Amino acid sequence: MPANLPPTYYAAEERLRQTSDPGRKVEILREMLAIMPKHKGTEHLQGDLKRRIAKLQSQSKKKSATSRSSGLDHIPPEGAGQAVLVGRPNAGKSSILSQLTHAESSVAEYPFSTFKPVVGMMPFQDIQIQLVDLPPVSAEYQEPWLFNIIRLADLVLCLIDLSKDAPLDQKTELDMILEEHKIVLRKEGEKRPLGPVAFKSTIVIGSKCDTMRAGGRFEMLQTGLEEEFPVLPLALDDTEQVERFKEMVFSGLQVIRIYTKTTGGRVDLEKPYLLPRGATVLDAAAAIHHDLVEKLNYARIWGHCQFDGQRVEQEHELQDGDIIEIHAR
Repeated sequence: MPANLPPTYYAAEERLRQTSDPGRKVEILREMLAIMPKHKGTEHLQGDLKRRIAKLQSQSKKKSATSRSSGLDHIPPEGAGQAVLVGRPNAGKSSILSQLTHAESSVAEYPFSTFKPVVGMMPFQDIQIQLVDLPPVSAEYQEPWLFNIIRLADLVLCLIDLSKDAPLDQKTELDMILEEHKIVLRKEGEKRPLGPVAFKSTIVIGSKCDTMRAGGRFEMLQTGLEEEFPVLPLALDDTEQVERFKEMVFSGLQVIRIYTKTTGGRVDLEKPYLLPRGATVLDAAAAIHHDLVEKLNYARIWGHCQFDGQRVEQEHELQDGDIIEIHAR
């Protein structure tokens, strides 16, 4: 059976011949693997490309044994927290990053167009949230370093492509691959793994819900998963859905915003302090200035209906949006 390879395959093959960089060769080989049609006529060629990729990656690992995948396996968090986009090939991760953060991520019709993590900052009200577009997770191929990024992220955004069949099976496949790497998705998990298994806070996103093929697949996804996870549809041209997405991501990060004011002065609403959910007045004092921890006497709080400049003690638990006025000894 003839291979019937498209012109884009031969163009990639020519680029492969012209480069000597091992990392670039792996990228091009993966592109060739993604482009080629999958049938009996290409089975031998598919196997050959996979062997070449594995050989190059093995050589690369030996050369960089002391530098853990050239630092790709860790991305310093910024803003209110780090949320990683995890999904199968062409699930819509790159489109989400590009539209909501204006970062330049490769958006293409063929799978595996994202070869390395791409970072962008998503504005939400008066803060920024870091989104990370990762290479796809699939049974066919996974970048070995991406799992450490997922382990260390604050929140996992699990994308299910509603333009394709069997949305629940897509989620099951992702679960199986992640669990092989000791990552378990949960409604509420841990920000930093406490043991060998990382339990990660997760929101399930039904992407491409506005496509003709989506049909009732979101309802199927929601019915199957809503007791275990927050489940949200996302069409990037739907303003209401985009705003709901941002709100849920912020909630999933499990942080709160605290604003400060001086005695008799104005409230600083431009740069809120970001604290973990459950933080107290004492935690806020420590975030403002370490000297305040020992000098803190009490605080006054504005924000929720039960408070109107009311005096509270050090152990008082703060809520998102509270305004705090510190009184020191």
